[in-house]
Formats: sequence, structure tokens, C-alpha cells
Amino acid sequence: MQIFCDFDGTISVEDATDLVLSRFADPKWEDIEAQWKQGLIGSAECMRQQIALINATKRDLDSFLDTVSIDPGFRDFLFFCEDRKIPMTIVSDGVDYFIRRILARHGIHGLPIISNTLTCHTVAGRDVYTLLSPFRERDCFSGAGVCKCQVVRDVGQQIYIGDGRSDFCVSDKVDIVLAKSKLAEYCLGQGIPFSRFHDFTDLLPTLKAMLHDMPRPLRAAKYPTIA
Repeated sequence: MQIFCDFDGTISVEDATDLVLSRFADPKWEDIEAQWKQGLIGSAECMRQQIALINATKRDLDSFLDTVSIDPGFRDFLFFCEDRKIPMTIVSDGVDYFIRRILARHGIHGLPIISNTLTCHTVAGRDVYTLLSPFRERDCFSGAGVCKCQVVRDVGQQIYIGDGRSDFCVSDKVDIVLAKSKLAEYCLGQGIPFSRFHDFTDLLPTLKAMLHDMPRPLRAAKYPTIA
């Protein structure tokens, strides 16, 4: 059994990338967002253009990321998975640096993360940000920076946890879907079986009930260290 979990809006209370863009990016980022929502560009291209519009020092960016909240039940959920030797991987079409910084601020380290990669270099005294998509697949119809379908492929029994548009395409390719918000509505409309949740506090009893109904040995795995 392997758990794959989205980050923005699922583990984080709000979309961390949108928060950063709202605080530091040129307002043009919203026009780019609209193009993505209209299907004119893929999410990888959307994010690449938006991240380039950020105008902030690395220090200011870090200070802001340290204010981003995560679901209050996520740590207990992660502790439970660690105790039961259930591996969890974050799969996000967001930004790796944002995710790691936010989790570290909440004492969570070493959790595997598959996401877009942020680079920063200084030009004429200004921090310039670039987004790379090492997990992009050319054949991904959604144009995503991270092809979540490819990530879960050929992995034994999969549980997927998510909330939004970037989770739509993978929702019919996993064994179990735990969904909220837009993903829950999408699954409902598409006839995809799922269990709805509000936050990780009510998701933990759901997972426990699932494990009770699946009396099979779990694979050994290496787990994150939580400070």
C-alpha cells in the first residue's frame, strides 16, 4: 500500500503558490491563470510564467512561507502512517521549495516530494526565480508540470488524497480516492468511487477503517523523520 497526497489545498490550508503570487507577483499572474482555466495553456506553462513574475528577496519569500498553515490533523495522520509502515509521497503540481519550507516550519522533514523545482539566482542585485518541471511528460494531455498518472503507475495498491483540478486525471487510475472540494465534485460527476473528507482529522478514522477491512501485510518502507 502506498499513499500519494496532493499538497496545495490538501495538506496546506490554502494554495501556497497562489498565496505567494498574490503577495509578491506582478498582477499579470491572474491573466495567466485565466488562460490556464480556459484551457489555452497547460499548468506547466502557466506556472513557469507566473513564477517569473515574483518580485521578492529570498528572505522575504521565506518569511512569508513561514506564515502558511497546514491542516491541523496532518501531523497525526502522518504519525499514524509512519507507525503502520505505510509509505506516503507528496505529489504536487506546485513548487518543491514552497512545500519543503512550509513542512519544515511545522516540524516535518524527509517526506518524499515529487513536484516542480524552483531555482533562484541573483541578477543585478535582484533575486530571480525560475521554475523547472523535471516530472513533466510530453504525452500528458493536461500539460501538467507533474504527470501524476505517471507517478502512480505500476505502484501496488494506491490511495490518493486530493482536492483540486490537478488531481482530476489521476483519480480514475488509483485503487482508492479520498477527496474533498473540487476533486470530490469531479469524482461525483464522473462516477468515480471516492470517500469524501473535510480535513485530516476525519480522514484518519477513514484510513483506519480501510485498514481494518484489508487484513494484509504492508510493505516495509523508509519513513520520514518528524522533528
